[in-house]
Formats: sequence, C-alpha cells, structure tokens
Amino acid sequence: MFETITFGVFTLSLTYLAILLSLIITYLMLWDSDEKRSLFREWTITLVILFLIYKITYIFFDWNSFINNPSGVIYYSGGTEGLLIALLAAFGYLFYKSKSLFHVEGYCIFAVSFLALYGILEFRSLMQWHYIALTIITLLALIAIYFIWRRFRAILVISITIFIVQLITRFFIYSGPELIGLSIIQWWLVLSFIYVLISTAKDPESD
Repeated sequence: MFETITFGVFTLSLTYLAILLSLIITYLMLWDSDEKRSLFREWTITLVILFLIYKITYIFFDWNSFINNPSGVIYYSGGTEGLLIALLAAFGYLFYKSKSLFHVEGYCIFAVSFLALYGILEFRSLMQWHYIALTIITLLALIAIYFIWRRFRAILVISITIFIVQLITRFFIYSGPELIGLSIIQWWLVLSFIYVLISTAKDPESD
C-alpha cells in the first residue's frame, strides 16, 4: 500500500500521488456549483482529520517511544492500527456531513479514480495479469462514469461493482500492510462500500 516513487531528490508515496490526482479528476468531472466547492471543503477537513489522527495515534501505540522522544510524533505515526482508526473517524465525518446524493456521487468518482490511478502507478511493482486486468477494468469504469455523469444510479452500480471486484481480487494479490486479515486498502474498500450504501439510503431523493 505504501510504495514510493522518486522525482529527482524527492520521494513521494504512490498513495498520496494517487489521492492528489484523483481529487483533481473528481473536481474536473463534477459540474461547477457552490455544492461542489462545499464538498471539497469538507473533503479537505476529512483529509486533515485522517492525517492528524494517524499521527496522534503514535502516542497511544508507541507510548514509551513518545515519552522518550515527544518530537517523534512529527516523524512517526500510529502504523496500520492508527491508520484504520483514522479511516473510521474520516468516514464517520463524511457520513455526518453527507447532505445529498451529490456527495455520494462525488465520492464514487473519487474512489474509482483513486483505484484506477493507484493501479496504474503500481504497474512497476505488480505486473501479474490479473492485477493488470483489474486496473484496466477500473479505468474503463472511470471512463464510463465520465460519460454518464449526473446519472446517479448508474454511477452507484458501477462504483459498488468496482469496490466488490477490487476487494475480492485483492485477496489474491499483494495489497500492503494487513490488520485482522484485511489489508488497509481492503478496509478502505469495505468502508467505502458501507459509506456509499448508508449515505444513499440516508437521502430521501434516493427512494
């Protein structure tokens, strides 16, 4: 999950690069509106919550190291357990702030974009045929979403299908640090699936 890529003297996590590019793609694909700007403000807060909790959990999961070196919280994090807790908090905030199907649609576009881009970026280390096929399928799903934007139910079906296919396939290929039998990206897929379904049911327009 935490492969890196080097640009000259700079090293960047593939995860961060995929997130950044996915946010840009999502912003460009969503129609311009005050709601879009509000959505991205909420996503920015979500990322801040995710980052801060991920860092702060270092204190709880490595207390002795923190006591000996308090400044270590700047450089270290809570590891896999801390990231899972941060993801739970981030999705809790997303669900709390989710006001309409627009929020869910935006998240679906972001999630499929992230999965497609992350798969492409990982080609240098994962070249198994089934992983390549998974990435191509996800990329085709993103292209399909581009041509059917504003058709919420179709986007929802495509996104949920991709979540399930990715989740199942990643049981058979490398996918990063594991916790309680699931990798972090698998946990993210599960939480995304739950968030999308519950947020959709929450909006009366989905009836």
